Amino acid sequence: MITPNSTYDFIITGFGCAGMSFVYHLLESKLKNSRILVIDSSNKNTNDRTWCYWAEKPLSIHPKNSPIVSWQNISISMGKKTLKKQLGALNYFHIKSSDFYSEIKERISLFPNVHFVLDSVSSITENNATSVSVSTLENGTYLGRKIFNSIPNGPLLPEKNRILRQVFLGWQVKTQNSCFETDTAVLMNFLGNSNGDTDFFYLLPFSPTEALIEYTVFTTEHLDAQKMEFALQRYISQRLGKEPIEISFKEAGSIPMTTYAFSKIKHPNITHLGTLAGCSKPSTGYTFHTIQKHCASIVRALESKPDQASLLFNRKIRFSFYDNIILNIAKKWPHELPRVFFNLFEKNSGPEILRFLNEETSFIHELKLLSRLKFSIFIKSLLRFEKH
Repeated sequence: MITPNSTYDFIITGFGCAGMSFVYHLLESKLKNSRILVIDSSNKNTNDRTWCYWAEKPLSIHPKNSPIVSWQNISISMGKKTLKKQLGALNYFHIKSSDFYSEIKERISLFPNVHFVLDSVSSITENNATSVSVSTLENGTYLGRKIFNSIPNGPLLPEKNRILRQVFLGWQVKTQNSCFETDTAVLMNFLGNSNGDTDFFYLLPFSPTEALIEYTVFTTEHLDAQKMEFALQRYISQRLGKEPIEISFKEAGSIPMTTYAFSKIKHPNITHLGTLAGCSKPSTGYTFHTIQKHCASIVRALESKPDQASLLFNRKIRFSFYDNIILNIAKKWPHELPRVFFNLFEKNSGPEILRFLNEETSFIHELKLLSRLKFSIFIKSLLRFEKH
């Protein structure tokens, strides 16, 4: 029974990808019998997101009750030039959020010690060294020994920071005739420039007649949704001609692209998850795989040192430096960014690129990879370097 003022071992505020992932990893650990409370304003019964990651085989958290969707090739295009890269032992995996939500909730239902409150969080308050309060709009206050939060409380960063955001709009379309090559995920198709911003199209083919097509813009400005829809419609028309389409799914979002810390919280019993923790790759926006690494590391730390564990996500300094070089180019010389990404893909193998973007390479491998690139824009970025 859930009652306000009860004390829980762990309270998870926010039940999206990060919150669900953390609960999953808890329930796979020695801590699975802890008293756990989850608070979110949504019951997560809709398909509202798609996530992708790359690995040799599906992660343990990958939904098992639906077909595995993956690609063994990726491509990048700039104008009339296209590079197709084989991934070797790696696969580029796709997850539909409704499959993910359903399977995690089914897993949780087997544990009577996990409770759920359908409500909005109004505040999280430090009480003392061993207790934190979570207040909700309609169901009172709950006490927890440790809080794991993925809900933004106000703007992620002050407006003066003017951080880049990856703004995207995507439609899953069905066609009557075969229109898509099913063996390759199109990561970036750069067609031109949008008012000085970097923009591209992303395409995941699920079958010869079905694909997810997304329009993505790196920008510091507010974007008009209708203009993004127009750009997406125009691209689909140019690519498919007069082929009639049916739209079966739509998604839209905005991912912050920054190496700044989102929170100054230093209370040992409040830990951020997901994008709030810095799990979104600043230069690309990929988040899912890093969330799994962070959640697994938190649970390992709690198992070994429940009171002294450091639960923060710490990106290696050199990867933040690499990301800042890219972000500096993206903000100051956005017209150069397509060539930067194209050059990265042109000079390196598919597995090398993806392991580098996953921050799973050694410094020696990174030197080899980066030494193959054209240096002029990177030197320019270093000479006018700023943190973003």
